[in-house]
Amino acid sequence: MWAVKWFLAVITILVILGFALQNSSTPVNVVFLTGTWEAQAVQLWLVIYASFALGVLFWLAVSIFQVLELKNVIRKLNKRHTEMQSELNSLRNLSIGEDDAGFGLQEEA
Repeated sequence: MWAVKWFLAVITILVILGFALQNSSTPVNVVFLTGTWEAQAVQLWLVIYASFALGVLFWLAVSIFQVLELKNVIRKLNKRHTEMQSELNSLRNLSIGEDDAGFGLQEEA
């Protein structure tokens, strides 16, 4: 599975690199929140790489929170597993006496 992920990552980077090289001399105007931030005649490849880098950083932030949440779930499940294991062990150690009915079954003579 890791090979597939790396293969897709390499393909994505090569596609972005190829697109950037084809449009390396194309200047574009970048406007972010009209009137707040504007850039004139920025190379298209720079805009592409900056967008890609911001996307990767956003993905990283989301992934970190997702991993932390999953670790919390694993910790809770391990705790529950430990509790159930100790309960099972205590039930295994119960003595079986003659006065126990055993699920309501009657012994036949």
